[in-house]
Formats: sequence, C-alpha cells, structure tokens
Amino acid sequence: MLKRYNYTFNADSGYYSFFTIREIEYRVAFYEDFTLESCISDDKKLGNIYQITIDKIGTKPAFYDRKVSETIKNIIISFFESIEDALIYICDDNDKKAFQRFSAFDRWYNNSSMTGHITKLNNIIEFDSDNEKIKLYTSLMFHKDNRNIENIKIAFNNIRNALDGEKP
Repeated sequence: MLKRYNYTFNADSGYYSFFTIREIEYRVAFYEDFTLESCISDDKKLGNIYQITIDKIGTKPAFYDRKVSETIKNIIISFFESIEDALIYICDDNDKKAFQRFSAFDRWYNNSSMTGHITKLNNIIEFDSDNEKIKLYTSLMFHKDNRNIENIKIAFNNIRNALDGEKP
C-alpha cells in the first residue's frame, strides 16, 4: 500500500485538510448537491448526492506528488462508508485545465482499490451559453450496493437535458 499524508477533519468548516512535504495545503470537502434532483421526476428517489471539491490553498506551485492522490483516494473511500451516498465531480475550467483534472480523477479511480465496490460514470456535456460553447467534464461515483442505482444513472444521463431547460 502506498503512503499517504495524514489529514484532519475540520468539523466547523466541513473539510478535510492536509499538507504536503513541500508545505502545500490541500482541502477536500463534500457538499450536498441538488443538481441531479432537477434531472429526474419527483417520484424517483436518489438518496444523498454530494459534490466533492479539491482545493490547493495558496499560490505555491504544486509538483507531481503521488501521496496527494493517495490521500484524496483515502478520503473518498471513507466517504463511501455510507453506501446510500453518491458523489458527483464537476471539473472547474476557470484556468482551462478541466480536462487535465478530469483525466487525473479518472486515473486515480482506475488505479485504486475502489473499482471493486464503487462504480464511476463519466459524462462530458457540451452546451451553448451566451453564444459560447461550454464543455463540462463530470463524473459520478456510487457504491455498487446503493439501492438507488438506476435512478441515479438516469438522472446523471439527463444533466444535458436539464441544462437545455427540458423537464424529466
């Protein structure tokens, strides 16, 4: 098993925090997300859907550090101790690095022990907004024993329609 950084949970702010060997702080948080509720009819149950955020704090340049991904994977594995929870990841593209984040998240999952009990789906969504083409890189993860799997999959696949204003 690869080594990871020690992390703490700040109950007041609701995030996990850890520092790398180069003294770079990372914060990982899970926020309740209601995006998928608008993508499925009201009579369907989804369970608890959360969005994960991963933030590097400060402006220090971060170099590749395998222990960072191991630490984040460990935090995510702990998240799935509740099998009824699902996790959506939407890659921020403010700095035009959404595809790199999406690929890194995919690589983390594929190289983890999670693949045996956690399913990960990808959905790259393209749409027009104010005459500009937008591309959202999204992933959804859920426990294979989650009883809402079919509804979660339907809602996740309907995100594109919801962005266009279509009702489920």
